[in-house]
Amino acid sequence: NPDVPGNWFMTFDLTYWHAKLGGTEYAYSIQSWGPPGIQQSAPRFPIDGDVKAVDFSWDMGIKVGLGYKTPHDNWDVYAHYTWYQTEDSASSFKAAPSMLLSLKSIVSFPASHVKSHMNVDYNNVELELARSYAISSKVSLRPHFDVKSAWIDLSQNTTYTISGYPTNFDNLGGGDFKTKNRMTFWGIGPRAGLDSKWALGYGFHLFGDVAASVLYGNFKSLHREFVPLFATISFHTDSQRIYKISDKFHRYVPFAQMFLGLGWDRRINNNKFNLGLKLGYEVQYYWRINQFNLPGEYNQGNAFGKELINVVRQQRFEKVSEDLMFYGITGEARVDF
Repeated sequence: NPDVPGNWFMTFDLTYWHAKLGGTEYAYSIQSWGPPGIQQSAPRFPIDGDVKAVDFSWDMGIKVGLGYKTPHDNWDVYAHYTWYQTEDSASSFKAAPSMLLSLKSIVSFPASHVKSHMNVDYNNVELELARSYAISSKVSLRPHFDVKSAWIDLSQNTTYTISGYPTNFDNLGGGDFKTKNRMTFWGIGPRAGLDSKWALGYGFHLFGDVAASVLYGNFKSLHREFVPLFATISFHTDSQRIYKISDKFHRYVPFAQMFLGLGWDRRINNNKFNLGLKLGYEVQYYWRINQFNLPGEYNQGNAFGKELINVVRQQRFEKVSEDLMFYGITGEARVDF
């Protein structure tokens, strides 16, 4: 901690991060849907195609923090908040006889065009209790024990335009089938870390900060599917929404963080203030945070008693259970006063 007359310090960070999220795949391509001119209800084997997924662009975020250096034995208390939001879209087109098949919907029809939009909202608060140690004249350490809370909101909306190529579904050609997935997470838990500072001279230093946490969180997941208005008769419904599956559950989520780079400090205004600047590479990693509900196996059979009663249909759902990572450049300004 810089030695200035006051006990307070403030931080402001600008982040330029790239998000990587597992489970954004929305379709895969096939080369042929049966011989031309013949109606088919299944793709022609062998299948040779590619998986289509949403990737994110680089986006800006912010961090703000306020800390207090206690007069007792180099202890300090530091609270900081992180906000980051990113979104992107991806689309794919295939001309007949090639087509695209859904990886998101229960109702999977051959599509000629697919567009998917993905959004990630991230908010994080941490409260640190730390003590600084001077290991030598050039090296200092700051272990800290914290409380961490995170809010993560994921959403993905996908539109499938059904192909007009002759199939058993050609009466639906040109119609848009839509899926909407949303998942929210709120978690809280302990966090621990170690900040290190390695002096180089002339106010410059290298720094390396690492931290880890385990959050106990509440998940809410929602999966919905919609058919075009003209197709509601085929589905024996008056509503365009044919599926709405929601889920609530709790789960532990591990977290790890790393921030490495170069820093610089300078006393200003007759040593009444200390200005610190940092620029480095940061990674934040959440395990199994994407818990979208996705359709799995679909089973259909007849239920018999003394006579045929009805047709039994069973749709299985699976959790995506994929990871989320933020990585990129973080610049920080700190003022001790």
